[in-house]
Amino acid sequence: MDPARLIKTARRASRMTQAELAMLAGTSQATLSAYERGTKAPSLQTASRIIEATDHELMLQARVDWIELHPEGIVPFWVPDKLWAVPPPYCFVLLWLPDLIRPGADDTWNLSKRDERRRAYEILIRRCLPQQMLRWIDGGLLVDLWEELELPDPVRKAWEPTIQRALWPKRWGKENSLRMSEETPTARIRDYGNLPKLKGKPWRQKRTRFDPRPPQPPDPDD
Repeated sequence: MDPARLIKTARRASRMTQAELAMLAGTSQATLSAYERGTKAPSLQTASRIIEATDHELMLQARVDWIELHPEGIVPFWVPDKLWAVPPPYCFVLLWLPDLIRPGADDTWNLSKRDERRRAYEILIRRCLPQQMLRWIDGGLLVDLWEELELPDPVRKAWEPTIQRALWPKRWGKENSLRMSEETPTARIRDYGNLPKLKGKPWRQKRTRFDPRPPQPPDPDD
């Protein structure tokens, strides 16, 4: 995706006007407009600064390779070599998708509802192109629904290695244990920094002796 489209996509996703983004990014609206139209090309550093002002970031993205299979008895379908993530709110949109498997059914699927998302995923996997699957199928949500999907045996068998690859490793050991970090593959904490070091000696709780006896009533002579 070229910088002009990236900037425009990030701005629209943040629901910002060109004037608002230009002010936050420290540039003029005319320059920002030229970037979005493609009449002026920003440097990578400039494009990154503008996109960060929309609460997005430039990042590397793994390429997904696809293969089209033509088994006997069913229509051809596509299989990816790896899964991918579709961030909210796009993975929960109201999707218009003709039901090509059961004609006459509703064509609108609410991906925020599990049952409708399951049905939409079945249609996407069996009948749609890679571009459509990349746009609407989230890898994590797909793994969660995988055992519930109604798929022909050839389709399920072809997708199974990709699903299993996404589940590996199923258990984390000491050598690859999860540690607290400021970032994930799709997001990080903005302006993250380590906590300041405490001055002086470390705080320690004062140790006291526990007395199991019930409290004594006050002495009337006191």
